Amino acid sequence: MGRQSWLLAVARGFGSIDGIPIERALLARLRQECERRSRGRRFRRSIDRPQAAAAAMLGVVARVNGDVHARTASHDDYVTAAASLTAVFAVRGSAYVLHSGTTAAYLIRDGRVTALTDDDALHDGSAPLLLRALGTASTLEMTVSSVRVGEGDVIVLTGRRLEREPDAARLLQHVESAGPWEQALLARFDRDDASDVASEPHRATLGAVTIARIAIAALLVIAMVLAR
Repeated sequence: MGRQSWLLAVARGFGSIDGIPIERALLARLRQECERRSRGRRFRRSIDRPQAAAAAMLGVVARVNGDVHARTASHDDYVTAAASLTAVFAVRGSAYVLHSGTTAAYLIRDGRVTALTDDDALHDGSAPLLLRALGTASTLEMTVSSVRVGEGDVIVLTGRRLEREPDAARLLQHVESAGPWEQALLARFDRDDASDVASEPHRATLGAVTIARIAIAALLVIAMVLAR
């Protein structure tokens, strides 16, 4: 597929599809759609080029959202199942963050933590009210942003956003103390001195992916290496 591209994602939601928790159903469908499209040469070219990668992955998630919504019994007045989703697509030193809901992505660089996602929830009462999530409508509402990543950078994906902006130690503690129902992924970037792209002699590559804390529902989390 792509020579230097990876997709990581976490999801958290409520309800089920055909008896399967929404998180598992959503992530499984995301994997299936990626595998299906990867058989096409055009898609493989797109995900290997930073200029086209974000649009290609947004198309994947849009298709998945439509499928998930169609398989629920939700309507305009009542939502039976929905899920927050944060996905990071890393390609040749660029990381594209696709986000909707209360899951989160953070960048740790030189010991400093930067939040890469916003909180799409209204906190007014005992439970947050989701303003955006997958599966609530046939049309997709997501935030897409990008960040350059380099050697030593770490991206952390969590099933729930911290209430306050954390430092690195607190964020890692949050990951380590995650409950059995939560999802968390840590991806550390190394430097690749491969010479096949002269304009990017020191692009970042995903040297290691560590699943710090993972529940059964997270076993379908996309940690798909599209190229090594």
